[in-house]
Amino acid sequence: MIDLVKKTLLAGVGLAVVTKDKVLESMDELVEKGKISREEAAAMTDKIVAEGEAETEKAKVEASKLFAEMLHRAHLVTADQLEALENRVTELEGRLHREFPNND
Repeated sequence: MIDLVKKTLLAGVGLAVVTKDKVLESMDELVEKGKISREEAAAMTDKIVAEGEAETEKAKVEASKLFAEMLHRAHLVTADQLEALENRVTELEGRLHREFPNND
């Protein structure tokens, strides 16, 4: 399941790279045809790429939320949750031994 999520995110990143290349290609074509200037093409490319990166980041956040919800519904714990529980048990055991020392 984790591999599926990783592959999905990596595919999204790959798509962003391909999209950037396509944007650059399209802008170069417009410059060659004289429809826009090199400066306009650069500005438009930067804007499109920035918007794409923002959308990619939103998708990553949403995928993380979805994955966390799936783990919760499956009654699975994350490594962080397990570590927090282990720390809590260790602390409680320490308090127990301090309050009720065992001479064995």
